[in-house]
Amino acid sequence: MTKKIIAGNWKQNGTLKSSVRLTKSIISALDKKRCKHEIIIFPPSIYFLPIQDLITKKKIKLGSQNVSAYANGAFTGEISATMLRDLKVNYCLVGHSERRHVINETESILSHKVTRLLENNINIVYCIGETLKEYKAKKTKIILRQQIQRFIKSNENNLRIKPKRIILAYEPVWAIGTGLVPTIYELNKIFSFIRATLNKLDNRYSSIKILYGGSVTPDNASKLMETNHMDGLLIGGSSLISKKFIDICSTI
Repeated sequence: MTKKIIAGNWKQNGTLKSSVRLTKSIISALDKKRCKHEIIIFPPSIYFLPIQDLITKKKIKLGSQNVSAYANGAFTGEISATMLRDLKVNYCLVGHSERRHVINETESILSHKVTRLLENNINIVYCIGETLKEYKAKKTKIILRQQIQRFIKSNENNLRIKPKRIILAYEPVWAIGTGLVPTIYELNKIFSFIRATLNKLDNRYSSIKILYGGSVTPDNASKLMETNHMDGLLIGGSSLISKKFIDICSTI
């Protein structure tokens, strides 16, 4: 089986003690099970240093849930891409539905974040997905095409140089944390559409990997991974429980 990407987004959860304990549990289980996939964890940024100390020389990569749209400067409370690079952060999420719909980040802000990350050679996990209203209106493909085209157009010069630094994550907003999951038939159509859209824009984008996120559990992970063109999973709630996270890593 081709090596997949399994990413765990911890969101705004945990304490220092629980985050260190979770990291140690994941490391221990991965050592025993010898998971062959690439593992990325996205802890709260305040816990980067102790977690980075634990995963050094391990197969786990460190990701950030967010980055500033600006370079270093007078931006109180922000974390710049150069700071992430300094901490040896490998990946960063951009465009997650919670950032779009709760924090109200615009396409312009997302574009600036992508630019800052590419300037610092940090890999990007760029999230796309439709709301429940859009899904019910059968606008999934329209929304995804718009999001992909805006993303590519806003960053075209940089992306053509560094397409391998980009991962797309399809996260239907209506499936995140709800227990609802698109059918395998729906996912096959959607992932084939995403791949075709990328290839149509430029064949250099064929190297961009595509993940699925939204109510992933140990019970459905294996079936989800049978989807054509799916290169891995972006996991929310289940990544906060080491046994569930490791079970997902081990079922595919």
